[in-house]
Amino acid sequence: MNAPDNDIALLAALKTGNVEAFDHFYHLYRQWLLITAMTILQDEDEAQELVQEFFIDFWQHALYKRLELNTVSTLKNFLFVSIKNRCLNKISKDETRRKRMSWLEHSPHVPPDTRLEKIELHGQLEEAINLLPLKQSQVFRLAYQEHKTRKEIAAVLDISEETVKKHVAAALKTLRQLLEKIRF
Repeated sequence: MNAPDNDIALLAALKTGNVEAFDHFYHLYRQWLLITAMTILQDEDEAQELVQEFFIDFWQHALYKRLELNTVSTLKNFLFVSIKNRCLNKISKDETRRKRMSWLEHSPHVPPDTRLEKIELHGQLEEAINLLPLKQSQVFRLAYQEHKTRKEIAAVLDISEETVKKHVAAALKTLRQLLEKIRF
C-alpha cells in the first residue's frame, strides 16, 4: 500500500480495516507517542508499555472508526490527548496504589487473628502481673505500662533506684516463668 499523504487519508484507510494502513500509522506515530509518554511519566519502560497498550486498544477496539478529523481536529491532537490522559490515569492509579500500600504498612490495624492473639496475650500478661508481689507489680507497671524511668519510679514509690532495678529484674524473671506455664 502506498503511504497516505495526510492524516485524513490515513484515517480513511484505517476505517476500512486496512492492516497496512495501521502498520504505517504505527510506524509514523510510535516514536513521537513514546517521547510524549516518557516526558510525562519519566520512565521509559512504563512509557513503552503504555504506548504499546494504546496501539493495541486503538486497533482492537476500533477507536479509529469513532474518530472524525477536520481542519481543526488533527490525528496528532487526538493521539497527544489520548496518551496524555493514559499517562495521567497511570500516575493517578500508581499514587492511589502507593497510598494504599503505605496505609497498610503503617496502619495500626492488624489481621483479626493477630488482634485476637494480642488481646489474649495481654490478658495473660495482666493475670501474671497480678500474681507478682505488690512492690514488683507496682514497679513493673510504672516501668513498662507508664514508661517511667528508674529515677521517676524511685521517687513515686519512695525507694532507691537500685531497689527499682532489682524489682524489675525479679518481676521479669517471674513473668517469664508464669507466661511459659500459661502458654503451654
